[in-house]
Amino acid sequence: MGEEIEVKTNQEVVNAAVQQEAAAGETAPAPKRKVRVGLIFLSIVPVVVLIYVQSMCQIPFLIAAGIEGYKNGFIKSMEDVGDGMDVIMSLFAEKYAFGAYVVYAVVGLIVFGLWYYKGFVKKNPKVSLKEVFGVKSVIAAILLVIGLYFVITAGFVIAYKLFPKTMENYVQLLQTSGLAVDSLIRIIYAIMLGPVLEELCLRGVVFGYLEKSGIKPCWIIFISGVLFGIMHLNIVQGVYAAFLGFFLGYLRYKYRSIYISSFAHILFNTTGTYGDEFMTKLELSDGVTLILGGVALFVLVFAILLITKDKKAFKQE
Repeated sequence: MGEEIEVKTNQEVVNAAVQQEAAAGETAPAPKRKVRVGLIFLSIVPVVVLIYVQSMCQIPFLIAAGIEGYKNGFIKSMEDVGDGMDVIMSLFAEKYAFGAYVVYAVVGLIVFGLWYYKGFVKKNPKVSLKEVFGVKSVIAAILLVIGLYFVITAGFVIAYKLFPKTMENYVQLLQTSGLAVDSLIRIIYAIMLGPVLEELCLRGVVFGYLEKSGIKPCWIIFISGVLFGIMHLNIVQGVYAAFLGFFLGYLRYKYRSIYISSFAHILFNTTGTYGDEFMTKLELSDGVTLILGGVALFVLVFAILLITKDKKAFKQE
C-alpha cells in the first residue's frame, strides 16, 4: 500500500515537471531575428545598376541627337551644345527615344533576369502561376490599380494647386523623354517591357536582398517602395512611384512572387496611359476628381481585405 502511494507520488512529480517544461516552452520568448545590415545596404546596388544601365543606353542616342542638331544648323558649334540641350532633347524625343528605351529595356531584362534567377530563384522553391493567380488575387490586383489611379489623380489636383511650378517642370520632363509624345514607346516600353524590368529589379533582386537581411516584412515593403521612388530621379514621379511601390511590394510579399506584382504594374501603367486620355475627355472638375480619390481609398482598403482572405496569400503566423 505504501509502495503504491509512493509510485503515485513520483508519477505526480513527473507530470508536474512535464507541465512546467511545457508552460516554459509556451511562455519563452521567440529568438530574436538576426539582422544583416550589409544586405540592407546591398539592396541599394540594383537600383544604382539600373540607373547606370539606363544612362549608358541613352548616351549614344543623345550624342546622335546632338550631331544631327549640329549638322542641321540647330546648334551652331559643338561649344553651344550646353545651351542647345533643349534642341537635343527635342530631337531625342522625336527620333531617338524609341531606340534608347528599347535597348535599355532589353539590356536591363537580361541583366536583372539573370541576377534574379541565379540569386533568388534557382536554389529556392518555385512558385507556380497556379499558386499566385486566382479569382481573389486578380480581382484584388485590379481593385488596387483602380484605387491607386484615382488616389494619385486626386493627388495631382492638389499638387497643381500647391506646387504649380514643380508640376509644370514634370510635364515638360515627360515631353522631352518621349514617353508622352510617342505612342509606340508607351506601348512597347511603358506598358510591356518597362514594368517587367522594374519588377525584376525592385520586387525581385532588391526585395530578395531585403528578405535575406532578416528585417521585418513591413520594412522590406517600405524600403523597396522608397527605392522604387528614388529610381525615377524626379520628385513628382518619385512620390507617386513610392506610393505605388508599397502596394506592389505588399502583393509581392503576400503571393511570394513577382508574377502578381508585374501583372499589377503592367495594369497600372496601362491605366495611367489611357485612363488620363479618357479622364481628359470627360472634363471632370477638380472637385469631382477629389471625391473619386476619396472613394478610391475605400477601394484600396477593400482590396487589401480581399487579399487577407485569399487562401493563396501568405498567412503570417
